[in-house]
Amino acid sequence: MRQLFRGLWLAGYIITARIAPNYETYAWGRIMKKALLAATLLLCAGNAYAADMAVKAPAPLPPAPSWTGFYIGINGGGAWGSTRTNAADIAPFPDGFFATGNIAAVEAGGTQRFNVSGGLAGVQAGYLYQAGPAIFGVEVGFDWSGLSGSVHTGPTIYPVTPGSSFNWNLRAKSTSLFTALGRVGPDLGMWFPYLTGGVAVSHLNYSANYVETFYPTNVTNAFSKDATGGVLGAGVEIRFAQNWMLRGEYLHMQFAGFGANGAIACTPGVGACVANTTTFRFNAYVREDVGRAALSYKF
Repeated sequence: MRQLFRGLWLAGYIITARIAPNYETYAWGRIMKKALLAATLLLCAGNAYAADMAVKAPAPLPPAPSWTGFYIGINGGGAWGSTRTNAADIAPFPDGFFATGNIAAVEAGGTQRFNVSGGLAGVQAGYLYQAGPAIFGVEVGFDWSGLSGSVHTGPTIYPVTPGSSFNWNLRAKSTSLFTALGRVGPDLGMWFPYLTGGVAVSHLNYSANYVETFYPTNVTNAFSKDATGGVLGAGVEIRFAQNWMLRGEYLHMQFAGFGANGAIACTPGVGACVANTTTFRFNAYVREDVGRAALSYKF
């Protein structure tokens, strides 16, 4: 284009200066010169504008921040579930406390299933590693737990000793929860949906209070254990600032059963009691579901 304008300008000059010296042609030549000069200036301005536009092109967007790094935080939420209990008379026959016809009814009263629920709050620490479109993580957490529940049965009339009855008062609770979990899910920019699994340890307590009116008797057997169980769950986390993450998650836990042998006895000399006693086996099995939110700071 520049060469074309240069050629036109040269042709106009030759026409005005050499070929047509008369006034009209000369005037026409001056007009041609001015037109060619204006076209040349426009061409130069266009080239300068294009060069300026190339310099001011927007820079490419920076890459999205990585999820990789250590983090610590706090969490809180609620827990709910159920406790299944079992009570079995394991004393040798003949039983030193119960009439044979009463044993089945007493065992049934101590074998129950009841709901448990409560709040929890704690801390967590972990590490996330981003590998392309996938994110992997490990985490440990500790929560103080208020999970508890109870059931009361009776009064139930003894089948073979009419006029006398018995009650069971059963209670279970959890006071702490430790979790060691792995996480995996896709990178969705500021979102991280994930599946999680691992192990949990909960400090569980179980008590079985037996009250009856025949001797009379009021005795409690209580047990506790740091029970271990498997964990499965899912959640979603959002990175709402450069170093801050917030998530919600659901966890399901099934803990191993625990318990021990305990005596059911009356106090000698009280009522009809003459050192009467028997031995029961008590067991409890706790299932727990947790819903919690967690706020974390990533380093």
